[in-house]
Amino acid sequence: MRIILLNIILLFSYHSYSQKSIEIYQKNSTQIKIKAVNDFEKIEITTSKNNKTQIIDSIETSISDREMHFAIEDYNFDGYQDFSTYHLDDGMGVYTIFQLFIYDPISSQFKQLKMPRNFGPECDEFCDIQINKKKKTIQSSCRGGARWHTDVWKFDKNKNLILLKK
Repeated sequence: MRIILLNIILLFSYHSYSQKSIEIYQKNSTQIKIKAVNDFEKIEITTSKNNKTQIIDSIETSISDREMHFAIEDYNFDGYQDFSTYHLDDGMGVYTIFQLFIYDPISSQFKQLKMPRNFGPECDEFCDIQINKKKKTIQSSCRGGARWHTDVWKFDKNKNLILLKK
């Protein structure tokens, strides 16, 4: 029951898209088109600001062919829309694995948000992401054996991701 409820919450808490392309309109009027190529083998991103194409080819896809999706959210709370790719885990499909991409308004490009390992997080990747806009935190929950683990992340004043609690 918990798994079903969690999946329903995830479904309605994100601007989620299962299609292979999305458009984002930033607060500075920049239009961004994001397209998955060859079933998320890579992502092509074009912006109206500079008309250059950014290629991201480090997308971690499901090894068991689970469907990939896009989500749009302001993950670093800077007022600009970021995006993520996600899919159900390849085991029993009890949690969702995310890759987060943060928008840089100066370069008009996206950079993958890497989870810092020096904090010793419980989860080795971003899973079942929940955003708390009021506290400006990202919560990641994963399953290890029979237990659920939760890491709470926040950006410091230098825009570095730090672990608040595990």
